[in-house]
Amino acid sequence: MIELKVCDQGHVIYHPEALHEEAIRLNSELAFYQQCECGTVYLVVIWAGDRARVMAQGGEELVERLEAQDWPEGVYEDANGTIFFRVVPDFGLIEAGFM
Repeated sequence: MIELKVCDQGHVIYHPEALHEEAIRLNSELAFYQQCECGTVYLVVIWAGDRARVMAQGGEELVERLEAQDWPEGVYEDANGTIFFRVVPDFGLIEAGFM
């Protein structure tokens, strides 16, 4: 699991290394959201061959914004849980207002 520090309170979120491998395999960015202990929702994007970055933070509206995108969906599941992600098309983050 890869640890990503997300807030000033020192909270972290985790995601599997396999998502980085999937981004490389697809040669595309993957976007997903996670929530830290303080309740803040984070939009995380993994760039193919690069690291994960927090692109936005907020509440349930952020979840709704990502789910409203017409981007291909994917699911990764292992012993640690399930992560639903979206495959980000070229310029998708800009067009969706995440950048």
